[in-house]
Amino acid sequence: MRVVALCILAHASALGRKKTNGPSVKVSATLAVDKKVVGKADALFKKRTAASCDAAAKIYEDELKRTGYADADLLLKAADAVNTAMRIRTNSNTITIDGTVETPANKAVWKKDGQRAYDLAAKGLKALDKKVDARALGIRFDAFMFSCSHKSLVKQALTGTGTAYKRMGEELQAKHPRHDGDVGSAVLACFYHVAPWPVGSPKKAIQNARKAVQRGGATLRNLYYVAVISYGQKDYATAAEFFKRAIKASPGSPSEADFADFMKSEAKRGLAKAQEMLYKLDLRNDEIASNSSGQALWAMPG
Repeated sequence: MRVVALCILAHASALGRKKTNGPSVKVSATLAVDKKVVGKADALFKKRTAASCDAAAKIYEDELKRTGYADADLLLKAADAVNTAMRIRTNSNTITIDGTVETPANKAVWKKDGQRAYDLAAKGLKALDKKVDARALGIRFDAFMFSCSHKSLVKQALTGTGTAYKRMGEELQAKHPRHDGDVGSAVLACFYHVAPWPVGSPKKAIQNARKAVQRGGATLRNLYYVAVISYGQKDYATAAEFFKRAIKASPGSPSEADFADFMKSEAKRGLAKAQEMLYKLDLRNDEIASNSSGQALWAMPG
């Protein structure tokens, strides 16, 4: 792995090699990461509150500044901490029966920290070189999603941003189908659900949502996405079934747990709305059947 000593570049670029009477001396590469300091940040991150993740991210970033932004794991930890704080504060910009949660308050959060997270993640992947794994791709994807969301990801679906979002989701789906409950299929389901025509596709949305359940398990998020997408397609019976299952399900990963309470609450609201729509449809069908029966009787010869 190629190591870049950013912390000393300002000095090193001016001096290059220190001139002495003897042989030239190269400036030292990077400082070692302080494991005790990183351990303190790790402990904060494990608490998984927005405030504790903020504190962890600051420690990680301070250590990166001190050591030269060269440690891939530390870069990814910092990006993950920033992502997690945003996920908790904004409910992961998830889908609901009303659309998305792209509120002004949430957009302000994404505008403030989205690019910060993406820059850290991108540097982390670069430092990994050819050793990029599922964790790294997942962190980069989340950071990219948040960095774009302050401009409304829905509006950008037809732009290069939408193309990049889809490409990253497809990479996760193809290379790491079991990572985070097949998060690649889950995010593609959301993309096709909210994207406008001609990119949006109800068929691809429900296919990817069901694929996430099949490959990643019947987790809270995966069941909830099938329910929301089915509701949006007016398949209220399926929506009601999957909302019920989501209410009883558990999150499949820490990232799901970050917005589990919101999904549970929305699943209960979605179930009530789906049942209400089914009741109205039943009344309408009964009325149609009654009218048809009356017309048939009226038409019978006396």
